[in-house]
Amino acid sequence: MLKIIYMSKTKEFDMLADKATHEAVEEIYRICEWTLTGSDAESLLSSTPDINEAHSYLMQLVIGKLANKYIKP
Repeated sequence: MLKIIYMSKTKEFDMLADKATHEAVEEIYRICEWTLTGSDAESLLSSTPDINEAHSYLMQLVIGKLANKYIKP
């Protein structure tokens, strides 16, 4: 019985994590978009022909850095 309750709670946390992940990705998308409009990125973007490619790459970097910071081996 205890194992069933534990698995149920795990499933509930997994569903909450899915919702949080969706919201986090949307927010990271907006933050990266905002970051690429700043003056710090202006010179970088002048040599990058595709803004979408730059945005995707920045998102990958940000998500990777978040994972490295919060996931301990």
